[in-house]
Amino acid sequence: MNVTRLVLAEAVHRKVSSLLMLVAIVAAVALVVFFITTGSAAERETRVLMRDTGLNVIILPKSANLDRYFARGFVDESMPAEYIERLASQDVANRLIPMLRRRASWHGREIMLTGIAGEIFADGKQKPGRIGVQVPPGKLVVGAVTARQLGLQPGQEVELLGESFHVDRCLVEKGTVEDITVYANLADVQRLLSLEGRLNEIQALECFCSEDERDPLARLRAELEPLLPEAQIVRRSDIADARQRQRRMAQNFFGLLVPVTVVFAAVWIAAVAMVNVRDRRREIGLLHALGYRRAALACLFLGKAALLGILGAVLGVMLGGWIASAFGPDVFKVTAKAIHVDASVVIITIIAAPLFAAIACFIPTMFAAAQDPAVHLCEE
Repeated sequence: MNVTRLVLAEAVHRKVSSLLMLVAIVAAVALVVFFITTGSAAERETRVLMRDTGLNVIILPKSANLDRYFARGFVDESMPAEYIERLASQDVANRLIPMLRRRASWHGREIMLTGIAGEIFADGKQKPGRIGVQVPPGKLVVGAVTARQLGLQPGQEVELLGESFHVDRCLVEKGTVEDITVYANLADVQRLLSLEGRLNEIQALECFCSEDERDPLARLRAELEPLLPEAQIVRRSDIADARQRQRRMAQNFFGLLVPVTVVFAAVWIAAVAMVNVRDRRREIGLLHALGYRRAALACLFLGKAALLGILGAVLGVMLGGWIASAFGPDVFKVTAKAIHVDASVVIITIIAAPLFAAIACFIPTMFAAAQDPAVHLCEE
């Protein structure tokens, strides 16, 4: 009987120990696949949720006074609207939102009139807008407090600065300046204020979040200021730092779970293999007496571990993927559709699992190969 047939016979004959080892491998692989898959989902979810906390790059006219901007929420100065087109050649800021903001009085109420365009992407690609307020021409989106004070309802026709508009929708109350903001299409506000082709603010999302970046603001200014000579760059570091901390926390948490799972499975497999060796001392002695060398015995135990590792990897990937797909969407609701087991994870797992199982069985295998057959053949 060659070693391959002996390995198969061994795995079938020792059903209990084989089953215990297989369960350990399946559990380890399933948990690792589950953690990696949900870890990726958590990272995507964190990125999306933290993105929605706000844009952290603000581009203002160079002559604007920052004291007045922070106190009033807008600046009187303006800059060319063509600056948006110039930003297509850089890669440090994306999801650009051009705006024209002014304080105004509307039916005796103070409002923040904001002309806004949809997101513009630096790479020129057309993507769904996720940030900002989308306002069609001739429409208004009204903040909650202003809508309540003026009794406005969606579909209602109103007059603003001498022109007629329809209320597209009313926002929910947020407890910020947005509650008194009236959004309109950028072109409409430029016309109302006689500032065609001008902006007074561009908001964007910082594209790099590396911990190695010592001075993110300096990098932003080095990239953007040559393109925008009449602009100044402001970075909201609180938002950017919060995103980075949250992302790092999610990565560290899932990075801890995988090694703990692997170590636990290794101990389990090694313990099962050691018990198997202890219970089969007389058989091992008999195999020695029949002429099987220590290398053949090592191949027997390691081959069994590798065989179960391959089977356990296949079953574990299927089980882990199913658990992630079944329960992941209930946790990661924003990115639920993107939860899937990556092909590279499947390939690496199927290669690594039999090696992992063989390594876990190495010490028990060496113990079995080193035993003196004469001692065990004398046992009753």
